[in-house]
Amino acid sequence: MSTVKPQNALYRITVCHYLIAALFFLALTVMFLFSTEAISGHYFQPKILALTHIAALGWGTMIIFGTLYQLLPFILETSLFSIRLSWFSLAFFVPGVILLVYSFWVFNPGLNMQIASLLIFVAVVLFNLNVFLTVKDKKQKSIVTEFILTSCIWLSLTVLLGGLMVFNFTFSFLPKDHLQFLRLHAHMGIAGWFLMLIIGVSAKLLPMFLVSKYQKTHLLSYSYYFINAALLLFILDGYVYGINFKTYVISFLGVLGICFYMAYVYQCVITRIRAGIDLPMLQTLLSFILLALAILTLPFVLYYHLKHNALATNLSVFYGILIFMGWINSLILGQTFKILPYVVWLKCYEHLTGKVKTPLPADLIGNGLLYLQFATFLVFLLTFIPGFLFSYDILKYIAAGSLLLTALCYGIHVVCLLLHPIKTENYEQS
Repeated sequence: MSTVKPQNALYRITVCHYLIAALFFLALTVMFLFSTEAISGHYFQPKILALTHIAALGWGTMIIFGTLYQLLPFILETSLFSIRLSWFSLAFFVPGVILLVYSFWVFNPGLNMQIASLLIFVAVVLFNLNVFLTVKDKKQKSIVTEFILTSCIWLSLTVLLGGLMVFNFTFSFLPKDHLQFLRLHAHMGIAGWFLMLIIGVSAKLLPMFLVSKYQKTHLLSYSYYFINAALLLFILDGYVYGINFKTYVISFLGVLGICFYMAYVYQCVITRIRAGIDLPMLQTLLSFILLALAILTLPFVLYYHLKHNALATNLSVFYGILIFMGWINSLILGQTFKILPYVVWLKCYEHLTGKVKTPLPADLIGNGLLYLQFATFLVFLLTFIPGFLFSYDILKYIAAGSLLLTALCYGIHVVCLLLHPIKTENYEQS
């Protein structure tokens, strides 16, 4: 199959993912607003399962798919293997996510949920096939490529286990307790898919966006091996023994891997040539703080779990919200307005470079919407955390309302970017 694809085709598939993800984000925030009471309960309940999966799949994974289609050719200096495969993957993925989230929300673990899991699995297989066939002809592999490919493998395993758990509701064939598999499923997704992929992509983008001179990759290599070792040990030990004292040691290995990555980020920041940090990058750096805050809750989750204390359940929910609504949200909200303006700029202005004066990608951003988005997200964080920890319902409702405003600002901003009119000097459009 030919790997030469028109830039317009790549633009359309990327933009389609961003628009659908924005709609899923808006739906997530509406569902969150109507689930504030359920959030304080056990994590294995319909509304929390629905929220988790629309955040992880409809919002986070949808954005990642669209971004990788655009960035993988840039990172590897090659062409995407197949635009058609990307559309097929999207065609399976969107109805699968909608059906799965609906099935969890009304908790109907029957045929609809099973069909949804199969649709999502097929979509992921097609996505991974596209990624691996794009990478296979690249002779020189890098640690960035290893992170991306490994994350795709973990995504497949996460979705496969999730599908088995869905069918287990009806046929009860899994040999262990369902909650035990749920913990494994969740951390395969969080650490194996999201963390590995984010580290791999950000390792390429952060130095570029910060204009950093730092080029060494040994910290990333340490991070790769420690995180994967911790995840494999967690799955093996967790399957056989469940949560136990050894989980502390395994978690420490994973945290050490994240610390190596954080050290890499720090080196990129302190060696940057550009003095200031713009708002999208500030929101990206905030996401790392939220990740660190989530990691700090883990020892308490383990401690109270081993003590069979009910606080373990509440802290597990808090940990999950910090991951999905904090870390992943903040990262996407920041990086969208570093990546998408460049994508739009390529579409509108690349062919005019050197012919006429054109704006920079950063000039395409609406600063008013960007500041409002950042402000409402901060209000969400500052009200939700104390509201959850101290059971203040009014603060939780304010947080949910603020996050809804964040989603509206994000969606409007994305649409405005995509409707950007071409502006140049001394240029008449033919």
